[in-house]
Amino acid sequence: MQHLFITDPFEVLIPNHDSTLALMRSALEHEHQVLQCQMNDLYWNGCEVTARAKTIEKKQESLVVVNAEVKEINLSTSSLPIVWMRKDPPVDNTYIKVCQLLRLAKCTVLNNPNSLMACDEKLFALEFPELIPKTYIVQQKKHIVELVKEQKRLIAKPIGAKGGEGIFMFSHDDKNLGSLIEVMTQNGKSTIILQEYLPQIKEGDKRIFLLNGDPLGAVLRLPQEHDHRANMAAGGTTVKTTITPEEYRICEIIKPRMLELGMHIVGIDTIGNKLTEINITSPTCLEEINNFDATDPCGKIIRWAEQFAS
Repeated sequence: MQHLFITDPFEVLIPNHDSTLALMRSALEHEHQVLQCQMNDLYWNGCEVTARAKTIEKKQESLVVVNAEVKEINLSTSSLPIVWMRKDPPVDNTYIKVCQLLRLAKCTVLNNPNSLMACDEKLFALEFPELIPKTYIVQQKKHIVELVKEQKRLIAKPIGAKGGEGIFMFSHDDKNLGSLIEVMTQNGKSTIILQEYLPQIKEGDKRIFLLNGDPLGAVLRLPQEHDHRANMAAGGTTVKTTITPEEYRICEIIKPRMLELGMHIVGIDTIGNKLTEINITSPTCLEEINNFDATDPCGKIIRWAEQFAS
């Protein structure tokens, strides 16, 4: 079986952390062929979706690009590869155009490109208002100031970013509040997310990885003492954890919608048993889950994908 991974440049993927590399390694261990390309390697050749891909092999403990001729892969034939859309955000115009091409592919694409276009990772959780912290989607400075004064402090997030990038805590007594709002909203031109501050963040932000709607495992991310963000890209550390009954309930509630939309590979984030994000583009933490639990989540995903695509 072939697996084609659409990723950021291969050399920027981080060994022993990036879940894309872990999935590639597992596919190779299951004796499958692994191919890799970037978004600009996909094109329409006049009648078919085509990818210009390179072969990935395992050399000792590392994954390497084989220095061979680039393969032209026809994605308009259902018998050809499982395509893993694993490009990190931002979900910009280029990303959306690639998803529009992938809509025309006949092979299995994970996750569903229609849903990747329609469901923003930061906004999708709004479909489940009973599960999330109090959340506002706003762009006018006056409105934001009023909300911050009312709530005393709120977490502000840009739409479309990743890894904790551009996340601020807005406090009513911060003299820089006006400037922060102007920068984040580009003087009222861009919409941002304001979310209730959850003091449980001091105890960590939990990533729960879902396969076909069911939990595969979880890891707790702890913020640095001087930071409110627990994302590993922002300096957070990871520790072993378990999934609470309340978190299992969250997974059960969102599962039907995930399956309806073809979101089979998902990472949800929770703080204090509240759902904060639903990550669908390239969710990570599979390496960390396996390091703590030794449950081989990547192997389970690859074996599931074999059955799903057959």
